[in-house]
Amino acid sequence: MDKIKQAAIDMLDAGLSVVPVRKNKKSIGGWTPLQTEPLSLNEVPERFSNAWGIGLICGEVSGGVECIDFDAHDKNIVDIYRQFTTQEGIRKIIGDNRVYTERSPRGGFHIIYRYTDESGTQAASQVLAKWDKTETMIETRGEGAYVIVAPSPLYEARNGDIINLPVIEQYERDALIEFAKTLTLYEKEEGNLLDESGEVVAFDNTDPVSFFNWNKAGYAKKILEDIGWVRIGFNKAEGVENWRRPGKSDGVSATWGKKHESLYVFTSSAEHFKQNTYYTPFQILVKIRFKNHYNAAINWIMQKYFGEEVPYIRVGVDYYKVIKKRDRYQLERVELKAWRKDEIKQDFGKDYISRIPLFDDFSIYPDNFNYKQVIDNCYNLYKPFSHTPKEGKWEWSKIMMEHIFGDQIDLGYRYLQALYLHPKRMLPILVMVSEQRQTGKTTFLNWLNMIFGDNMSNIAPEDLAGSFNHVYATSNIIAVEETLIEKAITVEKIKALATGKFLTVNQKFVNQYKVPFYGKIILASNNEDKFARIDEEEIRFFVRKIGKPIHYNHAIEDDLMAEVPAFLHHLTTLPAIDWSRDRSGFTPEEIYNDTLRKVKDESKSGLYKELDELITSWFENCHSDRLMVAPVDLKDEWFHNNSQIGRQYIKSILKREFKLEPEDSIIRYEPFDKITKTGRPYTFLRENFIKTTKNFGETENFVTTEKDTNYGNLPF
Repeated sequence: MDKIKQAAIDMLDAGLSVVPVRKNKKSIGGWTPLQTEPLSLNEVPERFSNAWGIGLICGEVSGGVECIDFDAHDKNIVDIYRQFTTQEGIRKIIGDNRVYTERSPRGGFHIIYRYTDESGTQAASQVLAKWDKTETMIETRGEGAYVIVAPSPLYEARNGDIINLPVIEQYERDALIEFAKTLTLYEKEEGNLLDESGEVVAFDNTDPVSFFNWNKAGYAKKILEDIGWVRIGFNKAEGVENWRRPGKSDGVSATWGKKHESLYVFTSSAEHFKQNTYYTPFQILVKIRFKNHYNAAINWIMQKYFGEEVPYIRVGVDYYKVIKKRDRYQLERVELKAWRKDEIKQDFGKDYISRIPLFDDFSIYPDNFNYKQVIDNCYNLYKPFSHTPKEGKWEWSKIMMEHIFGDQIDLGYRYLQALYLHPKRMLPILVMVSEQRQTGKTTFLNWLNMIFGDNMSNIAPEDLAGSFNHVYATSNIIAVEETLIEKAITVEKIKALATGKFLTVNQKFVNQYKVPFYGKIILASNNEDKFARIDEEEIRFFVRKIGKPIHYNHAIEDDLMAEVPAFLHHLTTLPAIDWSRDRSGFTPEEIYNDTLRKVKDESKSGLYKELDELITSWFENCHSDRLMVAPVDLKDEWFHNNSQIGRQYIKSILKREFKLEPEDSIIRYEPFDKITKTGRPYTFLRENFIKTTKNFGETENFVTTEKDTNYGNLPF
């Protein structure tokens, strides 16, 4: 029996209805009856005797099967599909449920699953996104449709198993559908707009409220779902959708559609809404997304759907101008600059003030794939991502990565992957050090700036020490060049920034405001061992020593810029980061290396280094395995003429830097092999200062001066 017939039998056994198809994808024989009653197994040999492939019938007959179909139409569907499947929520739905995916011969993709509609009905096919006016990009295959599947010729299964299609939750299915809709490339044409069915309709832009009510019901429903409302099915008898309020596990709280396109709330326990009241899509937008700021909602609609741009915003009582300008890489960047209200009036008249969008506060919500400018009527200071990943060559990007991260290249790719795909995550403090000049540290930072644009800031060390932090407070990546941090308070500030959750923004002439903080710190320094003081226990630093490049390219920044889409595409193909091992995505053992060890050694106090050298010398000249001394013994033996080094200072160094504690009780001991004394001495062991190694063929030991560290067997 050939594989098509066998697949038909296996799929029928799995409760799926199938139909034989020709090479032109047309069914062999009638398939309408198969929409309600599958073939019997004994019908397969005859019905599939001349079949080129196999069609899976969607809908109720196959247990609620639905397919999301990504159609190439000779366009770059790969990037669209990648953008869809790498979105964090979508990736979780597909991964957790092992949703079946496959590649079609023309380069498109199928995502196939089962879902149960609580109304008892299955949705028909619908267009979700379009390439242009005539060509569909993404659509569903639902009730009354079928889709060609593997093992039909040239269909390639990618994930999951067609025989064991998972049943996903209604909210998961709706999330897939709604996000797919956002990927459309066809929003407007010559000033015209699309209605919900995809048809072009002309509107007078003096009536944004009517436009939103007539055309954006889907957007309003998504707003409801974002705050916890659940769509629980369609009531055929009433002709309405049933909805359930947040916090309720059963029952119906509202309906959609009884009064045109509006939500009718009949519960008394729904936040934002009154009992027995209708709410149009625009009212939902105003109440929830803009917190009852009517003018802000109007201005948002005018800008988003009608292209009318007001280059100012008001946040609280402060006004800002939204300035767009191109950077050195010819990418458009956006900057907010404080602007006086009186100047706006003088330039545009007092009536213009009422048209400026009003926001309650600033916020930061990093997302490089599903960007939102407004979050609960707070202005999102995170900037839209400038690039779209696209498969291609990235040879100079690879050279740059290998140069910066060397033998820790896998960690380097993981670091860049986290910056791009997980901008909300905390990461280690990346430090690039080199005493040499022209090693590529600045070029690497410039490359990151090409990629992340306005969401990255380059600052000087003194900016960290200053009281005004607006220059970096809203950045997702903070790069500090020519770093030599001599003040301990500045080091502590960097460490606090690396793990901080919120930050109060201080800016001249602007009221303070508090925002979520997602900043990642990158330092570059010509001081290999002394760029900052790092304590022995510190685990937040990922230090890389950068050498001279082995490849020279005077136009490397132009080449790196051209490769950005291809490099981003590569990052989306890497294995998912395991965040369960460490909240930063990197364990201390992984990022520890010899360069970090040297920095920590150099960070020790002068007294520690002097004691370390003196004790090492003592062990080299004595045969004892241990040295037991009290601070007073060390003072009398080595520092009796130094008035700046007292017993208490020695005691603090023994505890803080040598990590030693005195004996629990008073004992007898002999310091430096001299007269016996009583007290609570500290014990130094030879093995922590001297390593003994045998020569080949000899029994005598010789000593080296390599020191052990508190990290034991961690890799260097």
